[in-house]
Formats: sequence, C-alpha cells, structure tokens
Amino acid sequence: MEFKQPILIALLAALPWAPVHAAKTQYSVSGDHADGIYAEGETAVFQVKREEAAIGQSAEYRIWQNRWDTITTQPLDAQLAEENINFSPDGNGWYRCSIRLPEVRRPAAESGIVVAPEKFQPSMPAPEDFDAFWTAQKERLAASPATPIITPLTPEQFKLEAKNPDHRKKIERIAEKGFTYANVEIPCLDVQPVRGYYCAPKDAARGSTPAIILFHAAGVKGGWCRSSLVQALSMAEKYNAIVIDINAHGMLNGQPQAYYDDLEKGELKNYRHQGNQSRDDFYFLGMFLRLMRAIDFLCAQPEWDGQHLLAYGISQGGGQVLAAAGLDHRVSGAVAIVPALCDISGNVAGWPGLGNAKAGTPEAEAIANTMRYFDAVNFNARSQADTLMAVGLIDTTCPPPGVYAAYNQLDTPKRIISAPDQGHHQMSIPNSQLRREYENFIKEQLKK
Repeated sequence: MEFKQPILIALLAALPWAPVHAAKTQYSVSGDHADGIYAEGETAVFQVKREEAAIGQSAEYRIWQNRWDTITTQPLDAQLAEENINFSPDGNGWYRCSIRLPEVRRPAAESGIVVAPEKFQPSMPAPEDFDAFWTAQKERLAASPATPIITPLTPEQFKLEAKNPDHRKKIERIAEKGFTYANVEIPCLDVQPVRGYYCAPKDAARGSTPAIILFHAAGVKGGWCRSSLVQALSMAEKYNAIVIDINAHGMLNGQPQAYYDDLEKGELKNYRHQGNQSRDDFYFLGMFLRLMRAIDFLCAQPEWDGQHLLAYGISQGGGQVLAAAGLDHRVSGAVAIVPALCDISGNVAGWPGLGNAKAGTPEAEAIANTMRYFDAVNFNARSQADTLMAVGLIDTTCPPPGVYAAYNQLDTPKRIISAPDQGHHQMSIPNSQLRREYENFIKEQLKK
C-alpha cells in the first residue's frame, strides 16, 4: 500500500510476522492483512486458531478500540479449532482483537490493525514560539562551549561491561581489529553532563567516516537504559563509523547496580513527570540539551565525513532520535523503533503521557502545553532526515495513533514497519528479521 504525498512516496512495509502464541493456552490470532493496515470501509477478518489440547475450552474474543475501549466481547465456539471473526471498523482508528480465557488477566493471543493510518494527525498544533524556544536553547549551548573529557575505562568498569563472556570476546575481537573505545563526558550547562561511550576506528583518515549516535529506552536501573560498550563497538565495526552511545540521564558508565538503584529511588524517581507543568523545568529539556551536545561532539571529530550522521534508538530512545533529527539538520538518517514522545497529549497519549493529571484541570492544561515543545510530531515536521520508523500494532505503551501522527508529519523519504502481532516489549528486542531491516536502512543511507 502506498500513501502518495506531494514530494515523496511513503512505503509501508508488510513483513511476514509470526502471530503471537500463548505458551500455556495454545491460541493464536492474526488478521488477513499481513501488515495490519486497512482502508476505510474494509472488513478485517481475524483468524483464531486453537491447538487440539484447547478444544472444548471456554474462551472469548474482545475487540478494543484505542487502548481499552471495548467495542464487543463475544464467546468463541469451544469445539472449533479455527474460527474467523469478521470486524467492520468504524472509520480511521486503531483496533485490537484479544483472545481471553476465564479468570486470566493477560490475553491468550492478540493482534492489531490500523485503519487509514495516513489520517492520523497531531491532537494539538505546535506552539507559535516552538522554533524560537529551541533556537534559544541552541544559543545557550553555543554560548557555553564545553571541552569533552575522554578517559579510558577503569578495570572495574571493564569487568562490568564484559561480565558476559560473549561480550568480552566481542569487545576484545573488535579492539584487536583496530577500534578504540573510551568513556566520554561533556559538560552541559546547568544539567547533568552527556555521558556514554565513544568508539572509533583507529587511525581513520580525516573526513573519512560516518557518525552514529545511539539512544536508549526509558528507565534508570535496567541494563537496557544504560550506555552499552559492546553495542557501541559493534556499530562502529559494522559501519566503520565513529559512534557515541549515550544514556538519557547523564549517568556514569559501568557502575555497580546499587548506583543505578539509588538513582531510580532518588533524584530520578518518576523523572518522566518531573517539572512537566513548565517547558523550562521539564526533565526532558535536559535530556534534549544533552543529545544536542552529543551531536556537536560527533560533528567536531576530524574523522567525520561531514555527510552521514545517523541516529538510532528504541522507545524513549526512538523519541530522542526524532527530536535529534528535528533539532539538528546534520542528522541525515533516523531509525526510530516504537518511538515514545509521539502525540503525548492525544486521546491515545504517547509515553510519557500526562501523568495523573485529571483532564480539563489547569494542571492537565499546563502539562499538555509543556508537552507540545517536546513532541515528536513537531520535531518530525522540521526534520530533514531520511527516516525509518517501526510500530507494533498491539503496543499500548507507544500506541500506533501517536506514532502514525508523528510519521505523517515527515516530509522526507520515509518508511514505517508495522507489526500487527507485536507489542512494545517484542519490538524493543529486535529479532533477526527486524535487525536486517534496520541494518539495510543504515547501509543504504551510507551509500548516499
């Protein structure tokens, strides 16, 4: 299916995703369109299958709209191994079909569809002073240049980063091939500094290498939200690139678990809502200042080829990718996987949402206004980067309406991968098929 726009053709990828199976309930459900995308007026057919051991078991299907608005709940025929559910959606929207067992909270299987995704649009306009606000932030950074601090890993850091034997082997192998790695710290005004790992091909000629910036998913104490030495080195080797892998918070690299636990319980507790009633106090301002500082660092490296700068991230990191591309036109390519920060104030709000603020209150209005300055829908409208996005059609954390609303603002070469039977967690840990898609996009970018 193609959505033709004045300047570009946006491709919607249909990959042969395997349907979600419940390990203990022996059910699966899948729609009749491999990509989960339907035109208005089309009837979707969900095919439910149950294994022989589940024949005779009571079960029902439920059709949801958006996150948790129930359209219908009906019993399945307990004697059928296969059953089709015909569903005629009421116009543009996001819908899910869940198979549910008595007294079991989690669905036995689930699949999602989107109707007329090209019609999703931002719920609120960009602030009139959006560009002026971010120009002022760039001017603040420019007026306070920072000297990066590059240091070798301590033995303790290396031990923690290489505690997985496979990671140790990979780090050592890539280093032996001639790639260097180090801690990088870059002061950043009055917020925490940029911190992460910097990797580069040793003795690369001036102006010879592309640059890649890596961002991470939300959280504080989990391994997924920290800078990763093995990931940074792997990307440097795969693309012969200079790479900076930064965490969102300016946390120290390679620390004992207690350090991250304390941050999550202390100063970074509920960080996603800190200061959210003011654009100047919102926690994500510091996060975005750091990403701009990190891009400046990469572009200042003599090895950078001056042309190829790619940003890659998942979830919160995907939202940072889109912000980076909108804030800095040196970003030439963007890979945003199940991105957060998309239509944050919408009816189907993207993460981090409005917190516990009650709709219609002054508090909720103030938060919604703040979010407009940090929303990917507004950064995408300003991006000049070729962009690959990915969305899971049963993802209730970074739901499809917001992701498509952001996607539809892009006026650059773009592509979106839709996975009907994938939720946020599945998409956040790319399988081999997804990795090939992302890698092929990056390789194509580096040929330009």
